[in-house]
Amino acid sequence: MQNTFQMLINQLSDPALKTKVAARFGGFVRDRLRESSFVEQVLPPENVDAAQCQVSVNHDSLVKIVSLEPRSRASVVNFRGEPRANFIRGLRVECAFFTIMSDMFQKPEQELLAYDFPITKVVEDNSVKDIGEIQDREFLIHAESGVQALQVEANGGSATALHNATIGSTVEFSVTKGEFARTTGAADTALSLPVQRPDLVRLMKLLNGNRLQCAMFLMSEVDYNDILQWTIEDQGMAIQSETLVHGIKFNTLLGMRFIRTIKTDILRPGNVYAFTAPEFLGRFYILNQTKFYIDKVINMIKFVAWKDVGMLIANIASVRKLELYAGDASGADADSILADVTPKAEADLGAVNNRASAGQYYPSVVQF
Repeated sequence: MQNTFQMLINQLSDPALKTKVAARFGGFVRDRLRESSFVEQVLPPENVDAAQCQVSVNHDSLVKIVSLEPRSRASVVNFRGEPRANFIRGLRVECAFFTIMSDMFQKPEQELLAYDFPITKVVEDNSVKDIGEIQDREFLIHAESGVQALQVEANGGSATALHNATIGSTVEFSVTKGEFARTTGAADTALSLPVQRPDLVRLMKLLNGNRLQCAMFLMSEVDYNDILQWTIEDQGMAIQSETLVHGIKFNTLLGMRFIRTIKTDILRPGNVYAFTAPEFLGRFYILNQTKFYIDKVINMIKFVAWKDVGMLIANIASVRKLELYAGDASGADADSILADVTPKAEADLGAVNNRASAGQYYPSVVQF
């Protein structure tokens, strides 16, 4: 294995080979990133180049101009009547681009030779997944902002607490509570309660009742696991027997496609989102596919990955949310639980599960 690292170091010492080494690493990076990001399942990405973009009038960067569907309507007129005049106006919005970049990883070549596995490749793979996490986090934050904006609008223009103590007095326009969250004794908890079939039906109706159509659910793996507890009354005998042995193998739920994620530090348990089809929601552009840079400065190996993307939720009415916890997660934050139900800060993502640095590993772990 040391021969492999030595070959890499020798190539990085040759300026003519640096680009080839980075390109070889980058080819693998692009494939893994598409697999790990759930936003790419909600909004399939579209590759664009500089020629398809425009320069923003507000800053010195490129944007992509996106056109919105023009409004139209019809009316009844008598035989001598004329239709209303409708001057068509093409509405457009800007989709700005931003860069997501991994840390600049560094390692002396002398220490690199001490590893018996390709540590640079492991860090490379992990950095790509880290980029995907930030991409998902940005999308979810903006989707939540759209949901809350419509909720505020429906409640008279001010943030109104929505917990089980205000059910009935607060309009559930873009956010609704789950069955158990509505009836639990505690009104200020962030504990995720099991999702029920009527919960998902109510979530669908928030979209379907506003001349839109629900196309997919986004939920955490934790909330999805509760679906395995649905009874025969919910699933029917045939599906119940199949679920008991193999789990849910279908890619739809109540006729809707569902997307699951294990990133519970981004999509916190207790939050389930419903989306329309992508053409009603927005756009996701990739200006530059994931690139990988690697170099050697004296004896220090340095490498970094980055990607330029643009995400646009042009129709915030195409997102709805189901909350499986009783506490208030509106802008009012009446129960002070927002930190427990919203995406964690970038620096807090991807907590380490092992305790090896604290000496907690067999056979060193203290026996109790």
